[in-house]
Amino acid sequence: MKKTYLKTCLLALGALVAWSSCKKSSEENVDISKPLTVVGKAISDTILPQKDANGNAIPLKGTMLAGKTYHIMADVSVNAGDTLYVQPGVKVLIHGDGKSVATSPTIYINGTFVSDGSKSAPNWFTVFPTAATPKSGQAFKDDPTNDPAYAGYWGGFQCSPSAKLLVLRWTHVEYTGGPWGANAPDYGAKAGDPRFAVFMASAAGAPMASLILEDSWFYGSKDDCIGKCQNINVSIMRNDFIKTGGTGGEGVNLKDGCIGDMAYNFCFGGATNGLKTAGDVGKFNMVNIYNNTVVQCGFRQLKATRNGSINTETNAGGYIYNNIIVNCKAGLRISYSSEKGKPSDTLNTKYNNNLTCIGRGNPMGGDQQYMQFIEPGQYTLKQSNDFNGYVNGTIVTTGAAAGTNVGTNTASDSLKYDPTFVNYNVATNSIGRNYRTAEVPTGSDFHLKSGSIAIGAGVYPGGSGKNAMPTKPSAPKLTQYGIPMKVVDTKAIYGATITPPNKDLGAFPTDGSGNQHTY
Repeated sequence: MKKTYLKTCLLALGALVAWSSCKKSSEENVDISKPLTVVGKAISDTILPQKDANGNAIPLKGTMLAGKTYHIMADVSVNAGDTLYVQPGVKVLIHGDGKSVATSPTIYINGTFVSDGSKSAPNWFTVFPTAATPKSGQAFKDDPTNDPAYAGYWGGFQCSPSAKLLVLRWTHVEYTGGPWGANAPDYGAKAGDPRFAVFMASAAGAPMASLILEDSWFYGSKDDCIGKCQNINVSIMRNDFIKTGGTGGEGVNLKDGCIGDMAYNFCFGGATNGLKTAGDVGKFNMVNIYNNTVVQCGFRQLKATRNGSINTETNAGGYIYNNIIVNCKAGLRISYSSEKGKPSDTLNTKYNNNLTCIGRGNPMGGDQQYMQFIEPGQYTLKQSNDFNGYVNGTIVTTGAAAGTNVGTNTASDSLKYDPTFVNYNVATNSIGRNYRTAEVPTGSDFHLKSGSIAIGAGVYPGGSGKNAMPTKPSAPKLTQYGIPMKVVDTKAIYGATITPPNKDLGAFPTDGSGNQHTY
């Protein structure tokens, strides 16, 4: 029986190698308009990891070559001090099924990893599809139980405390969430818990690593997509986060010690929040959240006080401006309390010029949850330049704690704040179960139509009056870091391209400077 099984495996691997060789001539003809960067030696082997004489996986370093398709059959790693660089136009197929640690290959980063895709030649890190590991798509619009997007076929990018830099640029990352084994990190995960698409955490007190995610697509994750990162500098710009979390999980979940910017991201169909920041008791989180568009998030998470669009919790602060939130469970939340979190850092928080629209009009209760402009009982207030139908209520003092806001959502006023996207009807997509659809409808266009109330409504460099860039002299951390914070490198292939706030709201401003993706 064992000999037959081994023979079958060898034949399958031989067929895979032959298939890869046959595809070589067509896949390697990639038109790259600029000279290609090569870091170290080229990685020509396409079946990874390679093994040494003792059968141990050889860590990766050097350059994955443009036009090649690589197959990852088991865990791969990058050693501390080494760099793995991925040229534009590389496809990486991960052979995993998410059913066990052994069958959910993971990329472990102990040094530096740069996926340097381009608009014309993006990179891919996705599952090798089989009958047992199918892909998702338009057929799975509202089915968290059976949708392959939440199967967690492989383990994503897991960074150890020695990792220095992770860059994903113009890169597709799909179907992550394979289970942890006994080596789960110390953020509270245990064996069997799903891994995040990206996890990065520097040791407390050590030099902070950098996470740069830009112009990339993150599709399908079992839990958080960018999950519980700590003590790092971040620049998360112009990305898409689609179908993140099966029955729970955020698009981005940044924890204590994170500093940086999240801007021009498009979040659609997330289980809980599109974007979330949360420090810890005695530990701050300082991340600006501006010019993002968050649509139809929050409805697969049935637990109370988890919100559903953009959320800040324990000791988290930053400038929060120019965002558009549409048909989500709830609008922006500056937390006073939640199921897990303690109050946000209101001293080092400033927010305004955000738009929240709910097309249904009437709040929904029971199993269907609800839509609301602002969740009552939190710190969030409607600000002077906000677009939403909330009416601020009385600030209530509870013991020695600061007050919470108790107001109302004016349901009949909802469509007054429709941002009027080029091709997405707010009202139509809010009725029935349409608002629970997690797959972006084909042909959707979240740019703003001429005449939209979101055009010219944002803060931006050089703006004045309601468009002036925000300041808060009484807030030491906001004054220290500013907007954008620009805490990551911006040089060459290892740096970020940081887009400042725009005069328009949302991720797709009319001048074309924001998110570049189409559907």
